[in-house]
Amino acid sequence: MSKIQDYLPNNSILDHFKTIKVIGGGGFSIVYLAEDTQTGAHVVLKEYFPAKLGKRAENMDVVAKTIKTEKYFKQGRKLFFQEASVLAALDHPSIVQITGFCQAHETIYTAMSYERGISLQAYIKKKDTNRSEKFLLSVFLPILSALSAVHEMGLLHLDLKPGNIYLRQGKPPLLLDFGAAHKLMLAAGTRMFPVVSHGFSPPEQSKRNARLGPWSDLYAIGATIRACIESKPPPSSKERVKENKMRPAADAFEGQYSTKLLEAIDWSMNLEISKRPQNVEEFTQVLLQAKSDLKNL
Repeated sequence: MSKIQDYLPNNSILDHFKTIKVIGGGGFSIVYLAEDTQTGAHVVLKEYFPAKLGKRAENMDVVAKTIKTEKYFKQGRKLFFQEASVLAALDHPSIVQITGFCQAHETIYTAMSYERGISLQAYIKKKDTNRSEKFLLSVFLPILSALSAVHEMGLLHLDLKPGNIYLRQGKPPLLLDFGAAHKLMLAAGTRMFPVVSHGFSPPEQSKRNARLGPWSDLYAIGATIRACIESKPPPSSKERVKENKMRPAADAFEGQYSTKLLEAIDWSMNLEISKRPQNVEEFTQVLLQAKSDLKNL
């Protein structure tokens, strides 16, 4: 018997959506380009599919992998829907617009507006791309504004990285993939499924019962800015905790970018929570000052 694919075949019908092709996915979801058969418009359809907890059955249903994971699989599905509902209520130019939901194959699908563009990850892989300070500030100030709105709703993103920032021509960048988002009250206790993006996740994200908060997302923001400069992910926080060989940005990139920007990166990537910015506003103020200094040059 051939192996069952994790993803749905093209042209699968889900309520009034028809899948066209798989376009991405992460630890918690599979993302499809789809057609809204009621309007004919293209949409992005995200399917709840936690790879560590679930699997695809022969009838294409998404089910728990084992009896042991069933409880967490179901809790995650409920949380996936709750968080998507919260995000649907957010009206922010740098947060992707959720346009609908549907249930099929024992799981949940969220429909989002389809936007033409390129991920920041794909962008920085290109040769001769613009990595100027002006470009970095034009990307990360709107993303920080979006992140602040997410935090105000009582959520953490917990999977910030270049692949989850989407660049659009003539429009502000989008913050994508809230599949790893957790309510702050959950973040204070045992989490159902630890999420780690090597190079971008802070050290506390690898631990159960860890104290997560806005400072955790800000570590990832700093790591993402550094990845734009260096064209590669920083060393993982786990490696840094064992032996921190990463040169401070203020030293490694001195003269290439302003001292304020480089020190902000180092501040946000401090291994100690108490030595990082505690909220988005603190970090944003430093970047706004760097932007002001840039204008005055």
